[in-house]
Amino acid sequence: MIIPIGRAATTDDEDDTPQEWSLLELNGELIPPTEIPQSQPDSSTMNMDVDSSSAGRMELGAVRFSADGTPIMTIGAHELKGKIVKLKQPYVIMRKNKGTKRKRTGDEDTMDDDESSNVTFEVAGVITKKMLFDKYPKTIMR
Repeated sequence: MIIPIGRAATTDDEDDTPQEWSLLELNGELIPPTEIPQSQPDSSTMNMDVDSSSAGRMELGAVRFSADGTPIMTIGAHELKGKIVKLKQPYVIMRKNKGTKRKRTGDEDTMDDDESSNVTFEVAGVITKKMLFDKYPKTIMR
């Protein structure tokens, strides 16, 4: 079976360079809050409700860069300083596009040839660098 691989649609058809993504590497353990504080009743950044469509999602933090290009991540009341490391082997981010629903022939164990051609993959991005935060965090007062 051959699965077609294309590139994501862009505004400039002559530019076939995939979007560059970054990888974040954190050492340690992130412990999410068990419940949303009462001061943030409408907060959509820390939705830990299992029945919600965004279950288990929460805002990780904010990354900014210092004047010398050092990445600095703020998570709650902690600040982490990191460094940018080039990956030995780049990663490709693929997006799976499913076609129409599967059609069955008379035999339930076999599929039409048209079914396999409905699944395509497109290159959504490439990761060549990672931001490594391996130092102990500094507590900041707000």
